[in-house]
Amino acid sequence: AKVALDDMFRNLWKEALNSYSKLSFYQNVKSDMGYEPYLDTLAHGDKQCIAKLRASNHRLNCETGRYLPSKVSTHYEASKDNMVWRKSCWSCCTNEVEDLAHLPFHDPIIEDEQHVLVTCPKYHHLRVNLDDEIKSVIVSWDTQELSQLFSPEYITAFSQYLRKVFKLRFPKDDEANPREQE
Repeated sequence: AKVALDDMFRNLWKEALNSYSKLSFYQNVKSDMGYEPYLDTLAHGDKQCIAKLRASNHRLNCETGRYLPSKVSTHYEASKDNMVWRKSCWSCCTNEVEDLAHLPFHDPIIEDEQHVLVTCPKYHHLRVNLDDEIKSVIVSWDTQELSQLFSPEYITAFSQYLRKVFKLRFPKDDEANPREQE
């Protein structure tokens, strides 16, 4: 009975994962339900960054753009009602790029996990300092390899990279949460 209940719960968990587009990154890095060993080794702030990334519980524009009220950055005031522009990378989509929004072939650069970790120029100086092996996993963004970032071999370096990215992206968070320094 316990095994059947466990199997039923695992199946419900997988169904739930597949039914929420918000969890697309999580689906790529977590294939089976279970305890993650990195929870025993990482500092609190690093665990928090990893958890936010995995569950898409961060404040990158791909998430916050879903919920932004009509008051947004003056940089995007003209397109505040456009959901795609609210999800765009404010580092890469300048006023000049936004002026192209009326063109039918123009797509803004969405600030999602892949853009921030792999291509955004704002974080290039952090990427170049990564170990070559971890850099190749991140840059390839192969869904089969992404889970390697959470392996004991890479998790510490990846969590530190992620923490630096979040610190650069959300500098006020670092000041407001001194516990994350632990």
